[in-house]
Amino acid sequence: MTVVINKYYVQIIANNYLRNLTSDLVPINVHGKFLGGLSNEEFTDGFYSLLATLRNIYTDIANNPADFGMMLKEVVDDNKKTPDYTNSNASFLRVPNLLYVLGLSSVVESDGTLIVDCNVLLANAKVLKITGLPALLEKLRDYGFYISDFGKAPKTGEMLSISFSDNRYLTTALKSMAESLSELTGGDLRNSKNDYFYMVVPALLENEIVKEPKLTIDTLYNALCITQRELAAALHKTVENDTKYSIRKGQLMRNEWTSTYTTTKSKKVLMSLQVSQDKLSVKLNLSNLNQYISILKDMPKNISNSITDSGWECGGCNPRCSGGFAFELNGNSYNKCHCGSFVFSTLAVEDIVYYESLINKELCYVK
Repeated sequence: MTVVINKYYVQIIANNYLRNLTSDLVPINVHGKFLGGLSNEEFTDGFYSLLATLRNIYTDIANNPADFGMMLKEVVDDNKKTPDYTNSNASFLRVPNLLYVLGLSSVVESDGTLIVDCNVLLANAKVLKITGLPALLEKLRDYGFYISDFGKAPKTGEMLSISFSDNRYLTTALKSMAESLSELTGGDLRNSKNDYFYMVVPALLENEIVKEPKLTIDTLYNALCITQRELAAALHKTVENDTKYSIRKGQLMRNEWTSTYTTTKSKKVLMSLQVSQDKLSVKLNLSNLNQYISILKDMPKNISNSITDSGWECGGCNPRCSGGFAFELNGNSYNKCHCGSFVFSTLAVEDIVYYESLINKELCYVK
């Protein structure tokens, strides 16, 4: 198998969206409102075909971004917050956004053909800044879409017909995903909730009144490689009986996710799992560390170094500050700010037992 080197930012970005696509194994439950006249089996077939098509497209962009006319800005720093990275993301999003506006700008005929109103299509494409529209429509033909002739470019006052050769139910699934997202965002085309469409999250289709999908720990696992997924699962299991967790989605272009764990009785945040790009870190709020500081002497040096080196000393930065994490280690006194401590950014399988020990000691005081 050929290993593709990420030469351009858009390749990193495409791989991040790829890893966050819904799993093929996720069951879907579609409300009748979104079936579009199909049976549940037919719609499910179309939905998985749409998901597979997006997976192929994202993969091909990651491998050959020039074929899609993507912005080719070379990687300097894989997580650098620069206009080059942001603009590369905008370049990538033209493709899933095109599918989104095709769904919004059309009606579905009984044979699965989308009849697209070019007036609406062009207006929506302008809002979402979909440049190179004719070339992207041509590119969709490579993936099994039949698109009627539009000359050099789609024109106002015209209609396009679009069907999918391998599965006529795909277009209904596409239309329903677009309509459900539009309902969720109140018709706001440029909305952070568009991520649910880019991820092809089937929960958008479950209710008559569309609700924002409730994300689970599996969403975070899905964003990780196998080894890091196992590390995250081990830490999750350590606290799951004593805490409630919530998932927060950051920027998909950087593969950002956080799972925050709050103790069920004291309502204090005990742990956060943090994902950025392909890296997993864990933040432990060890408020009572000084009570069990002696256990550090039996742990590897990298654990105690992370405790003393991460974060910064508490400076009472706001009137509501309750003070830092105060402890003494090796004859030195510390009062670490809650915001940046204690973060363990280089996780290894052999160290999980030590994180579990710290967590269990803290739970003796806060649960």
